[in-house]
Amino acid sequence: MYGKSSVYEWLHRASLIPAYVRRTDRAELVRSDLSLTLDRSESAAVSYALGQAMTAIFCRTQLGVSHLLHIDRYSAQHDVLFGVGRRRADLFGVSPRGWVVAEAKGRSGHVRPETRRALEDQKRSIVAIEGKRPWVALGCVAHFPQRVGPMHLEAFDPEDDADEAIALDVTRDRFMLAYYAPFLRALEVGVSRQDDNFQSADFAGLGIRIGLSIPLVARLRRAESGALAGLSTDVEGLLAEVLSLQGGVLPDGSLVETDWQESIDRWDSGRFEG
Repeated sequence: MYGKSSVYEWLHRASLIPAYVRRTDRAELVRSDLSLTLDRSESAAVSYALGQAMTAIFCRTQLGVSHLLHIDRYSAQHDVLFGVGRRRADLFGVSPRGWVVAEAKGRSGHVRPETRRALEDQKRSIVAIEGKRPWVALGCVAHFPQRVGPMHLEAFDPEDDADEAIALDVTRDRFMLAYYAPFLRALEVGVSRQDDNFQSADFAGLGIRIGLSIPLVARLRRAESGALAGLSTDVEGLLAEVLSLQGGVLPDGSLVETDWQESIDRWDSGRFEG
């Protein structure tokens, strides 16, 4: 929907990792020295982005969510209205057992007791998707309890619905098109290349390469041209094929490669030596 602006936003979010995150020799994620110098508002923005990213990783690894989409992105593209003042979860996606709804938070320090209680007591803001109750609705918070210590991730699963919980009007076909549209824009903006049945785009200056299988790109482009019906079913078939033949591909069929090892494993100020 937002064309190149979506690509710039994605590149900005991706570049936060080598800038602000380091990995210790025990594979723990800690904040870089640069991150520790940010002022409060800058730190809050980084924490928010990390919270979103870690929630997506949790949903993929623990709940089997292959496609996780920001609700505001779907609603903006498909004119879904929520009503004035209605709070809602950040993300929703598809798992083998049904829809998953997630609210993501990030903190640069401890999770305060009142924040923890609010997360534990939070209500489900979405009561139904496609006419069915979500399989899981959860809240995730990524935080750094110690200034130079490792990141922690906590997840909470509320049981009750909020008084103003909404039913989300979604179709699988529209969901898939909204999910993959930023990938198509990235393929148009980056330095394009084709190999191993993949169309990819290089952003060499940032050490990122992203790609999708050529048949999947072709089907998505047809959907953008109006052939939307049956997209979800077609995507499932194309993903089954590419995941069986190509290693290193994420569950959504995307190929994401980075050249960040030197940056992420660098020991800022000797903090992790010995």
